[in-house]
Amino acid sequence: MKVKVKKLHSKGLVRIEGSGEIKEVLIHSDMFDAEKGKISLCFRGHNSSGIVELTEKEANDLYKTLGSKINLIKDIKIIR
Repeated sequence: MKVKVKKLHSKGLVRIEGSGEIKEVLIHSDMFDAEKGKISLCFRGHNSSGIVELTEKEANDLYKTLGSKINLIKDIKIIR
């Protein structure tokens, strides 16, 4: 996984890049309010680590987008 972030700093725009392997996926749900649920992707690399948090709506939108793209691959053939 690769993470690229642009952050506005007092001296200008700072770009931060990190990469790592997803170690854990946490799903937090609120029993009283379904809108407050979130999904956390925890990653750790050689020089970086972090957590990417998605709301349930963002995760569903991502799933719908990826689902339509994955269906484009119909068959895989290995030619040797």
